[in-house]
Amino acid sequence: MEPVRHGSYLEVDLGLLKSNVELLRKSYDKNEILFMVKADAYGHGLISIVDFAFRECGIKEFGVATLNEALYLRDQLPEFTGEIYVFSELGLSFRDHREVYLHKRIIPVIARWPDLEAYLEDERTRSQLPLCLKFNTGMNRLGIPYDEVDKVIEKLNLYQKKSLFHLLTHFANGSLSMHKNNRNIWQRERFAEIKEAFKKANIILERTSLSNSAAIEQGIGKEETHIRPGLLLYGPSSLAPNIRSQSQWNGKVISSLKTYILHSFEVKKGDPLSYGSTPAPEDGVVAILAVGYGDGVSTAYQGTKLHYKGKVGKVCGRVCMDMTTVLFPVGTQLDQGDEFLIWSHEQEDIESISRQTKTLAYELVIQLTPRVSRIYRLN
Repeated sequence: MEPVRHGSYLEVDLGLLKSNVELLRKSYDKNEILFMVKADAYGHGLISIVDFAFRECGIKEFGVATLNEALYLRDQLPEFTGEIYVFSELGLSFRDHREVYLHKRIIPVIARWPDLEAYLEDERTRSQLPLCLKFNTGMNRLGIPYDEVDKVIEKLNLYQKKSLFHLLTHFANGSLSMHKNNRNIWQRERFAEIKEAFKKANIILERTSLSNSAAIEQGIGKEETHIRPGLLLYGPSSLAPNIRSQSQWNGKVISSLKTYILHSFEVKKGDPLSYGSTPAPEDGVVAILAVGYGDGVSTAYQGTKLHYKGKVGKVCGRVCMDMTTVLFPVGTQLDQGDEFLIWSHEQEDIESISRQTKTLAYELVIQLTPRVSRIYRLN
C-alpha cells in the first residue's frame, strides 16, 4: 500500500451521491442509468463508488474505459451482479480477450469495424455476448461512421443478428447549447436516422442512449432507454460558463478536498516566496499548506484564490511537490495545524478553481494521487 499524507485527504460523501441519484431520477424517471465510473470513478475510488451505487442507489449498469478496469471490478466485488460496459480498449481481435468478456459477463462497446468483425466471426461471442454498437455521429473519435449504418445492417443480416443490446453515440459539444449548436443538432438528427434504419431492417433495439452529463443537464435524451451520467453524479456542472445558467442540474459535489496549515508567518511586500523567489505582491500572512503537486494539486494552482474562515488568500509562488504557499491579508489569524478546505461540496467552489487554473473540473479530482487518502462518509 502506498504511503499517504497525514491530514490531507479527499472526503467523499456517499450520502450526497445517493441524493444526486435521487435528484437525477426525478427528471429522468423513465430512463435507466448507465453510471460512468472510468478512471477510478473520476478519482473518487472505483470500488467504493460502484459498491455503494449498486447496493444503496439501485444502479445496475456501469461504464469503464478498459477491460482491466472491468476485471478489477469483478475481482474486487465478487457479489456484484451488475452490468459492466467497456467503452474504449476492447481487444476483441484476441481470442483470450473474447473469452474474458464471456466468462466475466463484461460487455464491449463496439466502435470499430475490426472489433465488430471479430465479434461476428466468433460463433460463441456472436451467440452469447450482447451486441453493443457505438456510432460516430460527429464526435470523430471512436465510433462506426454514421453513414455506414446500411453496411452494418447488411453484415448483421449475414450472421442473422436480429437485435442490438445497446445502440449509442456521444456528443462532441455537449457542454454547448443542445438547441443552438449545429453539431449537437446534427448529431441528434443522425442518431434518429440510425435508429430508423435499424427499425426498417426489423432489427430490434433493446437499449439506446446518447446523453452524457452535459446533455442531461439540458434535459436531452428522455426518449431513449438510458442516460450515461459521469461528472454529473459526482456533482460539478459540465456546461460551458456562458450557458451555465441554462443548467437544469443542482446536485452537490460529493467530494471535499481537505488539508491543513503546516506553518505560517508574516511577510513584507517584495519578500521572496517558494521556488523561483516570487516576490510577495503585498504585505500579508503566509499559510504553508501540507499539499502539493506530488498530491495532485498542480502548479496550475499558482494565482488561485482560496478561502479560510471568511478570508481570501491567493496561491503565491510556485506550488511545490509537498507544499503550497498561500498569501492572506495582514491580520489574518492562521492557526497552525488547523484544517484548510480547498473545495467544499458546493458546485461554485470546485468550478471556481477550475476556471482559475484553466483546468476541467474532472481533472481536479482525477489528478489527485494515491498519497491523498479517499475517506468515505455517509451523512
